[in-house]
Amino acid sequence: MRGLSRRLSELDEALKSAQHIRAMHPDSFSAELSLSSLSHLQQRLEQERLELVKYRTRERLTISLSGHSYADHSAGVGELGVFLIRLQKLYSSIAQAITTGPSRRGPLSHDIINSTAMRFADVFASSFGMEIFIRPRFDVFGESIAASTLQTLFALLRATNQEGEISRLSGELGQRAVGHLRHVLDDLSRSHAGFSLEWTDMAGSKFSWSADNETIPALQRNVARYRTKRSIEISIPAVLLGASLLRDRFELMDAQRDIIEGKLARDVKFKLREYFGRQCTATLEKVEIDETVTGETRTFFTLVGIEPLAPPSPPST
Repeated sequence: MRGLSRRLSELDEALKSAQHIRAMHPDSFSAELSLSSLSHLQQRLEQERLELVKYRTRERLTISLSGHSYADHSAGVGELGVFLIRLQKLYSSIAQAITTGPSRRGPLSHDIINSTAMRFADVFASSFGMEIFIRPRFDVFGESIAASTLQTLFALLRATNQEGEISRLSGELGQRAVGHLRHVLDDLSRSHAGFSLEWTDMAGSKFSWSADNETIPALQRNVARYRTKRSIEISIPAVLLGASLLRDRFELMDAQRDIIEGKLARDVKFKLREYFGRQCTATLEKVEIDETVTGETRTFFTLVGIEPLAPPSPPST
């Protein structure tokens, strides 16, 4: 799996160059042929990955809680119940954001709720340790919402003490997901508790994060500095200069030839290949994040839809 992941990463870089060449030379047969060849190779590697991962029946997340409420290898029922509910809501809201975009409007979809359902499996010796399982469902890319969301969860937790990253993820995940993160940290702070998480992905890479009860308040304050000022959906004519199906990133050039970069929603990935280097109508979630201490505002984009470029309207008579 690691060798396959490395080949996919190298191919992703080659595709990035081919996409740019196709966009700059839209009538070039050789550019079209090169891009098509690389895309077909990527699809074959994704199929290989799907064959390797389809036997993985669960993602195993281990969680350790520490502090007075979790002493003597036991847990207060109230504190534990609140923590687990908060964690489930955070996890599901991240899944919704990376699947359809950062909009906070509307309830979570039933598909997201089912795909991110956490199951309590076991406890182990620590202040209070437990195992949580999530059942993955794999798509045509050999990816699952369960695993992609866990990767993003660890990225978000690591970002709590990195100013640039927490600002970016606040914009790309949206107010709902970051709000649930604040609730997790607030509840842990009130309980004077700390916690740690560990997970190993399908390639054997280990993810871990921890914060003790003395660290949690500082993380609270850092996350609270970033607030959503505005979140709107816009549709614009553009050229898809490039997109990484591996890293879920995109690059557009709008009608004014300005470059727009950002996060790619998973729902868009399934039809993206046909737009590489082509004109399109792109639907974007534009999120503005305020930094409350400096007053700086940063803007982030998520590509949530893509369609053929609509023909110009006929002149009125």
